[in-house]
Amino acid sequence: MTMPEKKKNLKRLYNSFFYSLNGFRACYRTEEAFRQEVWLSLFFIPFGLWLGETIGEKLLLVGVVFLVLIVELVNSAIERAID
Repeated sequence: MTMPEKKKNLKRLYNSFFYSLNGFRACYRTEEAFRQEVWLSLFFIPFGLWLGETIGEKLLLVGVVFLVLIVELVNSAIERAID
């Protein structure tokens, strides 16, 4: 890979990070359910880390919380595309 291609790829990665961050912000501002789930995750993630006995259990409990957030983002995107 030549140097300009590396800069181009890093710039693309940088831009995609901030586009994603803007998408999270927009979803938080416009979707009540996503806002509720974000606030509930602040309780459930530490609770899952405390409740799980092994690393695997902790990862599963926390992973389910992130899965709920991801599914809500997908649901919001589908709703927005159909509307």
